[in-house]
Amino acid sequence: MDFMIITASTAKYTQTQRTSEEISKTTLPQPVKTSTTMSAASGQTTLSGMGLLMSRLFGDTDSTPPVQTHLTKDTMSMSCVNFLTNNDRNTLAGLYARAQQQGTDLRYVDDLARDLGDYRMFSGVMANLNNGNMYDTSGHVLTYKFTAEDEATASRILSGGKLSGSALDEGFLRYELDPGYSPSHLANFQFIESIVNQPGNHSPGMAQFSVYQQKGNQNFVVEAASEVTLKTPEPDFGSIDGKFFVTATGLKHGFRLEGGKVVQHPVNLFENLAKTPKTLLDYFLKAHESDKKPASLSPPLFNFLYAAEHIEEKQK
Repeated sequence: MDFMIITASTAKYTQTQRTSEEISKTTLPQPVKTSTTMSAASGQTTLSGMGLLMSRLFGDTDSTPPVQTHLTKDTMSMSCVNFLTNNDRNTLAGLYARAQQQGTDLRYVDDLARDLGDYRMFSGVMANLNNGNMYDTSGHVLTYKFTAEDEATASRILSGGKLSGSALDEGFLRYELDPGYSPSHLANFQFIESIVNQPGNHSPGMAQFSVYQQKGNQNFVVEAASEVTLKTPEPDFGSIDGKFFVTATGLKHGFRLEGGKVVQHPVNLFENLAKTPKTLLDYFLKAHESDKKPASLSPPLFNFLYAAEHIEEKQK
């Protein structure tokens, strides 16, 4: 669906206040242990929660990448996980460890981590899509909504009274559960609900997510208002189901359909020149026809008459 955003604000690229001399700021995380253990029964090596995080999000169990805190032209191209705070990393490491112990598919934690990273990266510059400034190309206001299932889950989480005591950041939860901010979220809301409802290190509800189900982009719907509230100029041409058409405005601008394609012919200047007075008599006659008032001489015409009279006096 085509759409456009109407806003008078300008985007800023910082999430927190900073001095004018400060271009970017990074916080070096404390060294973390990514220990591994060997299961005697299976002989398989098991990574710690932090080791799983570093391996799955950053591709290296021994890496300790700095935390990015400002969105700049240099950090814009980075993965959103680089903006996860040290507290975020510790929280996610705990979730990875518990998910591994309970047989939860780790991709559920991956999705949650990336949504949290998006929040850290963009929340300071992102506008709510449901603020009334989002329109389709016809001028209808657009409203973003979660699917019925996600909407019900989000409502339970927000009204459950457990946000402040959750392991997850309350600001992130309110952002994530608002369709105006995260219509295309990755995280499974029921997985988030299991974390919020079980504070601390015990989340027996996580065991039900042993099989990963990816929703893709099927987690929101867009509704258009019935009335057109944004008046836009008529375009020169458009298309419906792949078939082009030229509007009345387009015809005035020289657009035509030729073989099913839109082409623009140059404006015929000779038609306009034909309507231009060629002599002084034509000028006065045209002025007399347009209005019955005495015609006043325009500066160019006055200069022409004055120059002609001056030349005639010299010839005498």
